[in-house]
Amino acid sequence: MRRAPDDCLREILDAIAAIRVYTSGGRQAFESSPMVRDAVVARLMQIGQAVKDAQSQGLDLPRLQPDIAWRDVAGMRDRLAHRYWAMDVTIVWGAVETDLPKLGAAVEELLGRALPRPAAPRRRGRKSHPS
Repeated sequence: MRRAPDDCLREILDAIAAIRVYTSGGRQAFESSPMVRDAVVARLMQIGQAVKDAQSQGLDLPRLQPDIAWRDVAGMRDRLAHRYWAMDVTIVWGAVETDLPKLGAAVEELLGRALPRPAAPRRRGRKSHPS
């Protein structure tokens, strides 16, 4: 089922809030707990997928919020999902500490304004021919 772009944006905020809770013990707790790292990585993948979904629904995030590297956010999801064994905890922690606060502020700002409505999908089917 397709989600509305604003639902995708709310999902990003929910995931950021969860990551804040998971990492409230600081970097040491993050690095020493596989469970915390797994939870953070899962939520980062969720954020990346929500970005992809919002864009596939017609929301032009780079135009609406050019200060955010949306492609990198979505790309992190792919790197984490497909190369989990090569995860660099320093990069992940950097994203948590530096990038997520900026991303959260940008998403909150987007939700506070009227978002453009994506165009209705074209219906595929038989062309009607006059009789």
